[in-house]
Amino acid sequence: MDEGVIAVSAMDAFEKLEKVGEGTYGKVYRAREKATGKIVALKKTRLHEDEEGVPSTTLREISILRMLARDPHVVRLGFYL
Repeated sequence: MDEGVIAVSAMDAFEKLEKVGEGTYGKVYRAREKATGKIVALKKTRLHEDEEGVPSTTLREISILRMLARDPHVVRLGFYL
């Protein structure tokens, strides 16, 4: 890592306001993006230590959200790694 560069978690970009729901694959929070003040839905996906890579269910969900991106009734998909 370069000198003077600080690694920051993507989760540090948000302030969790409340837990909205929880399911088999993770938790969903109502959150505020610190840089813009924008209210967002933030999903934190569970990753099992014994599995490599991103679970197929997560990839499927991302694919569906991308296909529905222009629908006004669907939350916009943003990426934070």
